[in-house]
Amino acid sequence: MLRSHAIPYRLRFAAGLALFCVLRAPQAFGQTPTPAPAATAPSEPPGDAATEPVADAAKPAGAPPVVDPAALNAKFDKLQQAFDELKAQQDAAAATAASPAEDSSEGGEALKIYGFMDVGVQHTWVNRQSLLAHVFQVNNTSFVVGNINLYFDAQPIKHFRGLTELRFTNAPLGDIANYGGLAGTFQRKDTFSYDPGGTAINAPMWAGSVILERAWIEWNEHQALKVRVGNFFTPFGIWNEDHGTPTLIALALPQFIIQRWMPLRQTGVMLYGSAFVGDWELGYTGTLSNGRQEISNYNFNNSFGVGGRVYARREAGHVNTTFGLSYFTGRTRDNEVDFVASSAGVNGVAVVDKTKSAYTEHVAGADASVDIDATRIRAEAIVRRTVYDTGQRAPGDPLYAPGSFTPDSWQESAYLLVANQLPWAGIEPYVFGEVDENPTILGDAFLIASAGVNVHFNSSLQWKTQATRVFVKNWLLDSPYVPSLNNVTSVYSRLVMAF
Repeated sequence: MLRSHAIPYRLRFAAGLALFCVLRAPQAFGQTPTPAPAATAPSEPPGDAATEPVADAAKPAGAPPVVDPAALNAKFDKLQQAFDELKAQQDAAAATAASPAEDSSEGGEALKIYGFMDVGVQHTWVNRQSLLAHVFQVNNTSFVVGNINLYFDAQPIKHFRGLTELRFTNAPLGDIANYGGLAGTFQRKDTFSYDPGGTAINAPMWAGSVILERAWIEWNEHQALKVRVGNFFTPFGIWNEDHGTPTLIALALPQFIIQRWMPLRQTGVMLYGSAFVGDWELGYTGTLSNGRQEISNYNFNNSFGVGGRVYARREAGHVNTTFGLSYFTGRTRDNEVDFVASSAGVNGVAVVDKTKSAYTEHVAGADASVDIDATRIRAEAIVRRTVYDTGQRAPGDPLYAPGSFTPDSWQESAYLLVANQLPWAGIEPYVFGEVDENPTILGDAFLIASAGVNVHFNSSLQWKTQATRVFVKNWLLDSPYVPSLNNVTSVYSRLVMAF
């Protein structure tokens, strides 16, 4: 942008030079200037002065003074020098300002900060005899701060990009830290403290949490091969990577994501790219990571997770389609370190590592996205197989089945979402149906029906509302408890702003 200022500087120099020539024109070209009032001559000039009028009379009336070419050239040189200095300063400033944009992979800014936030109100109804009614914050209406996410998008040099996403929450204030009765003393988590930076010694403060959603650096010189390293969302299905509230159609994510049937995030390396074959874009993603990081960010069990996704996308006017296949596999092991008495140890104490639980999982999914004018259709199906190592099963439910162990299992889930944006007021109603087969002590079939409406005020502001009913059933297994006791009804509403 700064280089465009070169024209005004040149015009300014030309205008100054023209003005200088105009002011000097009468003297340079012998034009007669406006005569000044004549002075009164003395009646008798003294001495030889009487001869001076005779000499002056020989000059033409109104003749201009003689122009000094050296003085004129000196003034011109000063103007030229000033112009050269301005031009040099302008070029230096333009080069400094343009270098980050010219070196960046997308020709943008070296650092961009953007994000989204949502706030709203919610209510969840659960039978008060259900265990869920005492574990979760339900059967009350609450105003909530949902998500406050900031993105720090850096592109300081060509073909490299770094992205960090942070989420700010007011949790975990008020969560149950320990139950009472047989479990001990009831206690809630308290984040209260006195603000050391406050303007009074007793200024109150309630701390919240900062969640690192992702942080990675990538090299993206070639469309067919890009490399990303760091902490990234698992490339699985439709909604896990595009997780932001402004992007989602429904407020609630599918249950297989909420229940983490595959790791939501991974730390490792990702290879991805795409190419065009006719009207179709064919893309791929491959990952090698530490696997699940719910237990630890480190790969302390020396087992890597491997995953990938392939897709075919076609955007052709009124109908846009994407079809994808996803997969992840990995081995998760929970390790325990104990100090035990041993005559062979140092000072009679030895350190023993033992495995609490270890399992291998395979997760596969297929997804389809179809946009037909103002109608959006999303569908996905997923299957997960979990196999525990012999003698290394995780404990079962300590309340409903004390002393039990988690069995090997199959889990399946599928959903269909259809939304249509109406031609007025940015209103987009939708319906969302989901079915999950997941063996639990409460039941093994979960039928979820939702309906909602989004109001798109503009590209930055939305109002989203969704009502959901969850039905718990016995499908393949017989639960000793009444599954319908755990049916859930909820209404969520959020005002969403992207910035």
